[in-house]
Amino acid sequence: MANASDKVHDASWPTLLCIDDDPQISEAIALRLRQYNVNVISAFHGMHGFWLAMTNRPDLILTDMKMPQGAGDYVVDSLRRNSDTCDIPVIVLTGQCDSQLERRMRQLGVVEFFIKPVHFDVLRAAMLKHIPLKERDWEAVESTAGLT
Repeated sequence: MANASDKVHDASWPTLLCIDDDPQISEAIALRLRQYNVNVISAFHGMHGFWLAMTNRPDLILTDMKMPQGAGDYVVDSLRRNSDTCDIPVIVLTGQCDSQLERRMRQLGVVEFFIKPVHFDVLRAAMLKHIPLKERDWEAVESTAGLT
């Protein structure tokens, strides 16, 4: 059963959008980021991710490359062509070790390109360049949720 503090979101926190067709990747990232004041939203295919980027205006996007209904390069290209999303930093997490793909993605403006698996500390350091990751005050979370 989910703890009430697991679902606390705050509009003042940065928002991270994780687009990956493997729900375990998104869940693992959300779990590792649970200790920080950051909202994590997940999409499980490319066009869903683009739609969430349009409707939520996240501060940072992590995306896979090979996904149904919109591969990562299509998603990034779509984000860059849209005036509402063109400035959102994008980090690519992919299982594809392809230097031409990396070059193409960097030309589209991705800020980092990582081959899975990536160590969380490396990913966190990359995220810190674009969003603050402040440790969560669990006493305040529990108080807000009415658990104290």
